Amino acid sequence: MLMSEILITGCGTSSGSTGASSNHVRCRMVITLWIIGVLPAVVAARGLGVDLPVQQPLLQQIARVVEDSPLPMRRDFSWLAITEMARMYVEEAARARTETRHTVRARDTLKWAASVDSYAAKVKVMADAITPDTAIEVIIGNDKSITLYVAGAPVILTGAFSGQQDVYEQRVIEQFCVLYLCERLLAELDLPMPGTDVLTRKRVTNAAYWSFSQYAGPVCMTEDGLEFQFREMADVHRKRTACSQVVAELYALVDALVRSSNRGVPVDWGSMVVNSIADREGHQVVLNGGEHIRLPLPGLAASPDLFRLVRPWLAARVQGEDFHLVLLNAGHLMQDVDTGP
Repeated sequence: MLMSEILITGCGTSSGSTGASSNHVRCRMVITLWIIGVLPAVVAARGLGVDLPVQQPLLQQIARVVEDSPLPMRRDFSWLAITEMARMYVEEAARARTETRHTVRARDTLKWAASVDSYAAKVKVMADAITPDTAIEVIIGNDKSITLYVAGAPVILTGAFSGQQDVYEQRVIEQFCVLYLCERLLAELDLPMPGTDVLTRKRVTNAAYWSFSQYAGPVCMTEDGLEFQFREMADVHRKRTACSQVVAELYALVDALVRSSNRGVPVDWGSMVVNSIADREGHQVVLNGGEHIRLPLPGLAASPDLFRLVRPWLAARVQGEDFHLVLLNAGHLMQDVDTGP
């Protein structure tokens, strides 16, 4: 019997809604803690024929392509997979807190959620430590398990989430297929082609993510057309923080501009600027000769050249249109963004 089967024994539904919720969360807690505590040992024993469950085939197909791909593609795949893993652990902990908030298990759940959040933070640090100099190895086991080795440190992708593995894999696939034409990659190795909708469907997200493309160099990008290209990876952590801040501010501005547009406020896209407000918090976005909106936009206010260049993308987003914008030398454009100590 597998360790996972032993742990799941007794995880049936208790009578009563409160009991059922508490029991479900307890099972998730046990399984997740088993993953956190035991999987590293499973990786160490990967040559001993450990029998892990087979997951859905598409991620395995992509991993098979990535396994022997150029190093930049392996870095992209690994960064996306590990970053998404950290995000899902945080979501799992948050759900558990919500589901058991008013139950007798609340105290135990808080302790468990804190440990999962701590583990998620460690996983995210591993992802963000990936640079063009990081050694990446992708291993597909005889049992179809997918393991990443990041600078020698192992991360298992298969079996990472009880009841949410399909969701996790789909998120990784969707983001990876934004960077690479998955249909072409699979066709080149004569691998079975899944339905087109599986490959092309995109998860709606405003998050920025990173690519180490061998063609463009380090790139911070979004799923809807923004692409910030950096010339080098020096001080990469500051650049990641600055890019994430700028992207978040741009999406907040898009939402505000859509609301203004719905009220019939005209925008002079050619002259729109972001100004600081003397002796006051927040910033003023001048929409036209006489109207403005107020938002906290410190990153955009500190990067006037960048803001001037992204105005066509802003206009397209507000009007519901697609627009692919590539900004070169993003490190210079974002150099004055305050990312803290």
